[in-house]
Amino acid sequence: MDILVFSPHPDDCEIACGGTILLSIKQGMEVVVADMSEGECSSRGTPEERKIEKDKATGLLGIQERFSLCMPDTQIGSLPPHRSVVIDLIRKVRPRIVLAPYREDRHPDHEAAGRLTREACFYAGVASMGDGEPFRPDRVYYYMSHSPFAPSFVIDITSVWEQKLAVISSYRTQFFNEDPEMKPTAISNPEFLRYHEARSVYYGAMIGVSYGEPFFSAGPISLHTLPGIERQRSPDGRPPAYKCF
Repeated sequence: MDILVFSPHPDDCEIACGGTILLSIKQGMEVVVADMSEGECSSRGTPEERKIEKDKATGLLGIQERFSLCMPDTQIGSLPPHRSVVIDLIRKVRPRIVLAPYREDRHPDHEAAGRLTREACFYAGVASMGDGEPFRPDRVYYYMSHSPFAPSFVIDITSVWEQKLAVISSYRTQFFNEDPEMKPTAISNPEFLRYHEARSVYYGAMIGVSYGEPFFSAGPISLHTLPGIERQRSPDGRPPAYKCF
Protein backbone atom coordinates (compact mmCIF):
# COMPACT_ATOMS: atom_id res chain seq x y z
CA MET A 1 0.00 0.00 0.00
CA ASP A 2 1.25 3.48 -0.85
CA ILE A 3 -0.69 5.76 1.52
CA LEU A 4 -2.68 5.19 4.72
CA VAL A 5 -4.68 8.21 5.91
CA PHE A 6 -5.92 8.42 9.51
CA SER A 7 -9.05 10.50 10.08
CA PRO A 8 -10.27 11.22 13.65
CA HIS A 9 -13.86 11.41 12.37
CA PRO A 10 -15.43 10.83 8.97
CA ASP A 11 -15.02 14.07 6.94
CA ASP A 12 -11.80 15.24 8.67
CA CYS A 13 -9.41 13.82 6.08
CA GLU A 14 -11.64 14.83 3.17
CA ILE A 15 -11.56 18.49 4.08
CA ALA A 16 -7.94 18.60 5.24
CA CYS A 17 -6.25 16.50 2.55
CA GLY A 18 -8.99 15.30 0.20
CA GLY A 19 -7.26 16.96 -2.75
CA THR A 20 -4.03 15.11 -2.03
CA ILE A 21 -5.94 11.82 -1.81
CA LEU A 22 -7.66 12.44 -5.15
CA LEU A 23 -4.40 13.52 -6.78
CA SER A 24 -2.50 10.50 -5.45
CA ILE A 25 -5.10 8.09 -6.83
CA LYS A 26 -4.98 9.82 -10.22
CA GLN A 27 -1.21 9.28 -10.16
CA GLY A 28 -1.74 5.54 -9.75
CA MET A 29 -1.11 5.22 -6.01
CA GLU A 30 -3.06 2.92 -3.71
CA VAL A 31 -4.73 4.86 -0.89
CA VAL A 32 -6.79 3.67 2.09
CA VAL A 33 -8.46 5.65 4.87
CA ALA A 34 -8.94 4.66 8.51
CA ASP A 35 -11.63 6.46 10.53
CA MET A 36 -10.63 6.34 14.18
CA SER A 37 -14.20 7.04 15.28
CA GLU A 38 -17.55 7.27 13.53
CA GLY A 39 -18.27 10.78 14.78
CA GLU A 40 -21.21 9.47 16.78
CA CYS A 41 -21.06 12.40 19.21
CA SER A 42 -21.41 14.97 16.45
CA SER A 43 -23.72 17.90 17.13
CA ARG A 44 -25.42 17.32 13.77
CA GLY A 45 -26.67 14.25 11.96
CA THR A 46 -27.57 10.81 13.23
CA PRO A 47 -25.12 7.88 13.07
CA GLU A 48 -27.21 6.46 10.23
CA GLU A 49 -27.04 9.72 8.26
CA ARG A 50 -23.31 10.01 8.84
CA LYS A 51 -22.78 6.46 7.57
CA ILE A 52 -24.64 7.24 4.33
CA GLU A 53 -22.65 10.44 3.86
CA LYS A 54 -19.34 8.68 4.50
CA ASP A 55 -20.17 5.95 1.96
CA LYS A 56 -20.97 8.58 -0.65
CA ALA A 57 -17.73 10.49 0.01
CA THR A 58 -15.75 7.24 -0.11
CA GLY A 59 -17.16 6.43 -3.54
CA LEU A 60 -16.29 9.89 -4.87
CA LEU A 61 -12.75 9.66 -3.51
CA GLY A 62 -12.17 6.33 -5.24
CA ILE A 63 -10.02 4.94 -2.42
CA GLN A 64 -9.21 1.23 -2.31
CA GLU A 65 -10.64 0.60 1.16
CA ARG A 66 -11.91 2.43 4.24
CA PHE A 67 -11.43 1.00 7.74
CA SER A 68 -13.43 1.80 10.88
CA LEU A 69 -11.34 1.54 14.06
CA CYS A 70 -14.40 2.16 16.26
CA MET A 71 -12.75 4.24 18.96
CA PRO A 72 -15.23 6.26 21.02
CA ASP A 73 -15.83 9.74 19.64
CA THR A 74 -14.47 12.44 22.02
CA GLN A 75 -12.20 9.81 23.65
CA ILE A 76 -9.73 8.90 20.90
CA GLY A 77 -6.48 7.63 22.39
CA SER A 78 -7.87 7.60 25.92
CA LEU A 79 -7.30 3.86 26.45
CA PRO A 80 -4.08 1.80 26.00
CA PRO A 81 -5.74 -0.63 23.52
CA HIS A 82 -6.27 2.24 21.07
CA ARG A 83 -2.58 2.32 20.21
CA SER A 84 -2.58 -1.44 19.64
CA VAL A 85 -5.46 -1.09 17.18
CA VAL A 86 -3.49 1.43 15.12
CA ILE A 87 -0.32 -0.68 15.28
CA ASP A 88 -2.24 -3.74 14.05
CA LEU A 89 -3.67 -1.80 11.10
CA ILE A 90 -0.28 -0.41 10.09
CA ARG A 91 1.18 -3.92 10.12
CA LYS A 92 -1.75 -5.21 8.10
CA VAL A 93 -1.76 -2.45 5.46
CA ARG A 94 2.03 -1.84 5.43
CA PRO A 95 1.88 1.67 3.94
CA ARG A 96 4.89 3.54 2.59
CA ILE A 97 3.43 6.86 3.77
CA VAL A 98 1.04 7.72 6.60
CA LEU A 99 -1.00 10.93 6.79
CA ALA A 100 -2.40 12.10 10.14
CA PRO A 101 -3.69 15.27 11.85
CA TYR A 102 -1.12 17.78 13.07
CA ARG A 103 -0.22 17.49 16.76
CA GLU A 104 -1.73 20.87 17.73
CA ASP A 105 -5.40 21.60 17.03
CA ARG A 106 -8.46 23.16 18.64
CA HIS A 107 -10.21 19.77 18.66
CA PRO A 108 -8.79 17.38 21.32
CA ASP A 109 -9.64 14.33 19.19
CA HIS A 110 -7.50 15.69 16.35
CA GLU A 111 -4.53 16.24 18.64
CA ALA A 112 -4.97 12.78 20.17
CA ALA A 113 -5.21 11.17 16.72
CA GLY A 114 -1.97 12.80 15.60
CA ARG A 115 -0.14 11.74 18.75
CA LEU A 116 -1.56 8.22 18.62
CA THR A 117 -0.55 7.80 14.97
CA ARG A 118 3.00 9.02 15.60
CA GLU A 119 3.45 6.58 18.48
CA ALA A 120 1.89 3.67 16.61
CA CYS A 121 4.02 4.21 13.51
CA PHE A 122 7.13 3.95 15.66
CA TYR A 123 6.04 0.99 17.76
CA ALA A 124 4.71 -0.91 14.73
CA GLY A 125 8.38 -1.43 13.86
CA VAL A 126 9.25 -2.85 17.30
CA ALA A 127 9.03 -6.66 17.32
CA SER A 128 8.24 -6.91 21.03
CA MET A 129 5.11 -4.73 20.66
CA GLY A 130 1.90 -6.65 19.96
CA ASP A 131 1.34 -9.34 17.35
CA GLY A 132 2.18 -9.62 13.68
CA GLU A 133 5.27 -8.94 11.64
CA PRO A 134 6.94 -5.64 12.54
CA PHE A 135 6.65 -2.87 9.97
CA ARG A 136 7.39 0.86 10.10
CA PRO A 137 6.18 3.32 7.42
CA ASP A 138 8.85 5.25 5.54
CA ARG A 139 7.33 8.65 6.35
CA VAL A 140 4.59 10.24 8.48
CA TYR A 141 3.23 13.56 7.25
CA TYR A 142 0.75 15.71 9.16
CA TYR A 143 -2.14 17.56 7.55
CA MET A 144 -3.71 20.81 8.75
CA SER A 145 -7.16 20.71 10.33
CA HIS A 146 -8.03 23.88 12.24
CA SER A 147 -4.84 25.30 13.70
CA PRO A 148 -2.30 26.66 11.18
CA PHE A 149 1.40 25.78 11.08
CA ALA A 150 4.40 26.60 8.91
CA PRO A 151 4.24 23.86 6.25
CA SER A 152 7.19 21.70 5.28
CA PHE A 153 5.65 21.37 1.82
CA VAL A 154 2.44 22.20 -0.04
CA ILE A 155 0.69 19.94 -2.56
CA ASP A 156 -0.76 21.58 -5.68
CA ILE A 157 -4.41 20.39 -5.76
CA THR A 158 -5.63 22.84 -8.41
CA SER A 159 -6.50 20.10 -10.91
CA VAL A 160 -8.77 18.30 -8.41
CA TRP A 161 -10.21 21.28 -6.51
CA GLU A 162 -13.75 20.91 -7.90
CA GLN A 163 -13.69 17.17 -7.19
CA LYS A 164 -12.65 17.87 -3.62
CA LEU A 165 -15.60 20.22 -3.16
CA ALA A 166 -17.93 17.50 -4.45
CA VAL A 167 -16.49 15.04 -1.92
CA ILE A 168 -16.92 17.48 0.96
CA SER A 169 -20.50 18.24 -0.06
CA SER A 170 -21.33 14.57 0.57
CA TYR A 171 -21.41 15.43 4.27
CA ARG A 172 -24.69 17.30 4.01
CA THR A 173 -25.45 17.31 7.73
CA GLN A 174 -22.02 18.64 8.67
CA PHE A 175 -21.19 21.30 6.10
CA PHE A 176 -22.99 24.17 4.41
CA ASN A 177 -26.38 23.37 5.96
CA GLU A 178 -28.44 26.02 7.75
CA ASP A 179 -31.32 23.73 8.68
CA PRO A 180 -33.00 25.56 11.63
CA GLU A 181 -33.74 22.23 13.31
CA MET A 182 -30.04 21.38 13.52
CA LYS A 183 -27.65 22.90 16.03
CA PRO A 184 -25.30 25.37 14.30
CA THR A 185 -21.59 24.63 14.40
CA ALA A 186 -18.44 26.34 13.16
CA ILE A 187 -18.37 24.26 9.98
CA SER A 188 -22.10 24.22 9.19
CA ASN A 189 -22.17 27.91 8.30
CA PRO A 190 -21.83 28.46 4.52
CA GLU A 191 -19.04 30.94 5.32
CA PHE A 192 -16.90 27.95 6.26
CA LEU A 193 -16.51 27.12 2.56
CA ARG A 194 -15.17 30.62 1.92
CA TYR A 195 -12.73 30.21 4.80
CA HIS A 196 -11.52 26.87 3.51
CA GLU A 197 -11.12 28.17 -0.02
CA ALA A 198 -9.23 31.21 1.26
CA ARG A 199 -6.83 28.98 3.14
CA SER A 200 -6.34 26.75 0.10
CA VAL A 201 -5.68 29.82 -2.06
CA TYR A 202 -3.23 31.19 0.54
CA TYR A 203 -1.14 28.03 0.66
CA GLY A 204 -1.44 27.61 -3.08
CA ALA A 205 -0.06 31.12 -3.54
CA MET A 206 2.99 30.09 -1.51
CA ILE A 207 3.98 27.72 -4.33
CA GLY A 208 2.58 29.74 -7.22
CA VAL A 209 -0.61 27.75 -7.91
CA SER A 210 -4.35 28.32 -7.43
CA TYR A 211 -5.02 25.86 -4.57
CA GLY A 212 -2.74 24.01 -2.16
CA GLU A 213 -2.87 21.67 0.82
CA PRO A 214 -0.15 22.15 3.50
CA PHE A 215 1.70 19.35 5.30
CA PHE A 216 4.24 19.16 8.09
CA SER A 217 7.18 16.77 8.26
CA ALA A 218 8.85 16.16 11.62
CA GLY A 219 12.18 15.50 9.92
CA PRO A 220 14.03 16.37 6.69
CA ILE A 221 12.69 15.02 3.41
CA SER A 222 15.13 13.06 1.26
CA LEU A 223 15.52 14.28 -2.35
CA HIS A 224 17.73 13.13 -5.22
CA THR A 225 18.11 16.57 -6.78
CA LEU A 226 17.40 20.19 -5.90
CA PRO A 227 13.69 21.06 -5.68
CA GLY A 228 12.43 22.94 -8.72
CA ILE A 229 14.54 21.11 -11.30
CA GLU A 230 12.71 18.93 -13.79
CA ARG A 231 14.57 16.34 -15.83
CA GLN A 232 13.83 16.38 -19.57
CA ARG A 233 15.06 14.38 -22.55
CA SER A 234 16.08 16.34 -25.64
CA PRO A 235 13.96 15.78 -28.80
CA ASP A 236 17.02 14.48 -30.68
CA GLY A 237 17.62 11.76 -28.11
CA ARG A 238 20.60 13.34 -26.42
CA PRO A 239 21.15 12.72 -22.69
CA PRO A 240 18.55 14.21 -20.37
CA ALA A 241 18.68 17.94 -19.79
CA TYR A 242 17.45 19.83 -16.74
CA LYS A 243 14.88 22.56 -16.76
CA CYS A 244 14.33 25.01 -13.91
CA PHE A 245 10.77 26.13 -13.28
